Order: sequence, then structure tokens, then C-alpha cells
Amino acid sequence: MADGIAPAYGQLLQEARELGRADGMFAAAFETPGISPGRSERCIGRTPAEFARLLWEGRPGTPPIGLEVNAPLWYSTGFHEGLEAGAPHRRGTTAALQFRRVFG
Repeated sequence: MADGIAPAYGQLLQEARELGRADGMFAAAFETPGISPGRSERCIGRTPAEFARLLWEGRPGTPPIGLEVNAPLWYSTGFHEGLEAGAPHRRGTTAALQFRRVFG
């Protein structure tokens, strides 16, 4: 690898994980407690190749093939971490909504 690509690659994988984590925390409000969605080939609605290009944006050349292969796995890991992190908030919100009186 050329100079500068290896550190960028690791940083981009961490960015993929953080994007997944943020999405997972957001999704926690909508997911059924205890049910975790399966792994997906899509990341932010993009295919692995599109996601790699998004992460690589602004850098010269094409993304390393490893980014296309590994970034979706890092995103998925972050997404599941976000779901777990958002679960306590989700439970509190769900419990409050279950007992809310809509009509007086």
C-alpha cells in the first residue's frame, strides 16, 4: 500500500462503524425490543461498492477492495451496538406510550 492509505483505511472502517452506530441508535426507537434485524448488504441504503465510494470520497483513486468488503461488516457491527445502546431509551419511551391516555 502507498503511504497514507493504511491509516486512512483504518479510519474509514471506524467511520463506517460510527455511521452504523448512529443509525442503530436512531432505529432503536422503532425496532421491537429483543428483536435484532439480521445482517444486511446495504449501508445507509447503498450497496457495498457505493458505500466504499462514499467513505473514500475526496481521496485520489479508487477505494481499496478491502473497504468494499469490510466496511459493511463494520457498519453492521456499529448498527447492532447502536441498537443495544438505544434499547434503554426505547424501553422507557415504549412504556410511557403504552399507558398514555389519548382520549379523556
